[in-house]
Amino acid sequence: MKDCSNGRASPTVSELTMHPALLVDDIVHAILQNVTRATDVIKFASTCSAISSPALDILWCTQSNLGPLIMCLPEDTWKVGNDNLIRLSREPLPTEWERVRINASRIRKLVSNPIGHRKRPPTPHRDVLQQLFAQFPPTSLFPNLVALDFQVVFDLAEFSANFSLLRQFLSPGLEMLAFCVPLGLPAHEVQQLVDAFPAEASGLRQLVISAKSGDSPCHIDLPLNKLGKLITLDVIRNVCLTRHSIADIGRMRSLQVLALTLHEESGVLEDSRLTGMPVELSALDRLTLTADRMQLCTSFLLRVITPHLSSININYTEYATPGEVDKLVLSLQTSCQSFALEEISIERSPHQDFNKEHSPLPSHLFRPLLKFRRLKTAKFFAMGKYCLDDAFIEDIAVAWPDIHDLRFASKETVNSTVTFAAMLSLASRCRSLRLLHLTFDATQTPALPPGRQSEGAPDRDHHSWPKQTALRMLHVGHSKVSTTRSPAFVLATVFPNLLNIASYQTPGVSYDIQWRQVATPFRYLVSPREAGPRMANIPSMFGGYLP
Repeated sequence: MKDCSNGRASPTVSELTMHPALLVDDIVHAILQNVTRATDVIKFASTCSAISSPALDILWCTQSNLGPLIMCLPEDTWKVGNDNLIRLSREPLPTEWERVRINASRIRKLVSNPIGHRKRPPTPHRDVLQQLFAQFPPTSLFPNLVALDFQVVFDLAEFSANFSLLRQFLSPGLEMLAFCVPLGLPAHEVQQLVDAFPAEASGLRQLVISAKSGDSPCHIDLPLNKLGKLITLDVIRNVCLTRHSIADIGRMRSLQVLALTLHEESGVLEDSRLTGMPVELSALDRLTLTADRMQLCTSFLLRVITPHLSSININYTEYATPGEVDKLVLSLQTSCQSFALEEISIERSPHQDFNKEHSPLPSHLFRPLLKFRRLKTAKFFAMGKYCLDDAFIEDIAVAWPDIHDLRFASKETVNSTVTFAAMLSLASRCRSLRLLHLTFDATQTPALPPGRQSEGAPDRDHHSWPKQTALRMLHVGHSKVSTTRSPAFVLATVFPNLLNIASYQTPGVSYDIQWRQVATPFRYLVSPREAGPRMANIPSMFGGYLP
């Protein structure tokens, strides 16, 4: 019943008995922020019409699929086919479309769900979506949209035919936009879209542009000088910026996260605005560079100063010589002058050519990184033959006392001069080390670390060794080993919470087979209660470098 004096519905019985605080939307919203299960929010929304609105706002706020929106129509208007696509079985009435519009107005984020489903929820057929957008233009259908991953609207198979619709989603309130450039799309169509960003999406703070792999990269001239609010810029996977846009990155004083794909055409070396004084990216916190050649990453780093950078990831494909590795490491030292880095990852991928003869990468190439005293993660994947020594390993323990994840991962066989004792010393002194990937020589049973031997105790009194309880994962690469019981006993004693010992399994490499034999007595020595439930997580944690 309506209250004619103000047009508001007369209060129900439940409203009259409800605490007045629950009639304030902000208070209800604050309460619902602490409700973790969607079913509980639904029950809350069903309690009373007076509090249903903020509950529905939370339920609809973030969506990874437009299927639930179409399923707001009466059940006789749609059906789900064997292909899991939603199609209309009859034409909905304008009043029936209205329910879709009301719920769509509550959606603030259309983003991909990183957590997979056992069964993919039904998604609307492209004809249904086209009919929906014919009824309501995207900006009127989603007036409160702040984040959009266009793949949620149309999957990759439908991008080409519907890419022009993306521009209709642009609005001043849009803060995050992610999209993939379809293969074969004319370059001028992509350029027309990005040229519209300053005028039609002036509030953009996060921008992610990618493309499917093709014969040549997609080049975009992004008007970065007019997108001053950007804090995240990812131009990745077969998309690269023109040299003009690369130069304009130096003007982005608020940029905190940057990911770039660099190509020869990017003009990193040639552009005059980059070859002078390095530009300072004072707010930059995370940087990812991807290129076919390591030299392109090096050249970019030499032209920027990143005083507050905490994380850097370098990905390249062509083999880099020791001299090129040396220049990259020195460029890191030049760019990150405050040495605030907490994470370094350098990876060559794909790395199928590990059987080719490559030059060794000795310890001195990596020594400049020891100046980064705050490092918690240091990962070096498939760069070549790491030829490290005990002195460098001991210095790591001093320079990186808070290291959590340390990996020198390579399938290339090498006669490592790192001893078993140095590996134990490193892991024991770095009390937070959880994951270690290192090739060493385990043919000799190590003596007690210096300064740890109790008076009168023999060198091989392993029970007097200090225990490091943080280490969970150990990958020994192609480490040499002569006996199986002694290494297993030492590792189980020093690392009581170690879950697994992994090694490469390469045909013709006898040590790899022996490490598999080491694992048998090791499993008898570790606690089944500690190891059992968590063994399933080991392959993913090693990032594909397990055998």
